[in-house]
Amino acid sequence: MKAAEELLAEIANHAQPNHGSVIVLIEWKEDGKPNWLAASNLEGQASERYSEKLAELRKSDQIVDWSKVKFIDGMRRIALHIDA
Repeated sequence: MKAAEELLAEIANHAQPNHGSVIVLIEWKEDGKPNWLAASNLEGQASERYSEKLAELRKSDQIVDWSKVKFIDGMRRIALHIDA
């Protein structure tokens, strides 16, 4: 089982986001479903690569380990801000 941080890094590495982009992973608790959701502000080819990777990971890594992510406002989420 991958850690949430690993999944976020894998998505970002594949999408190759532009400067100023943000990718967010959110813990999701619904029986029979993956335990994570992702959101981003990516555009163009980065958005296409992001969508392709999400489709792949929603099948291969439905459950991720959120144990190292702190609760904020009753939920766990992590974000990656692309500054460079």
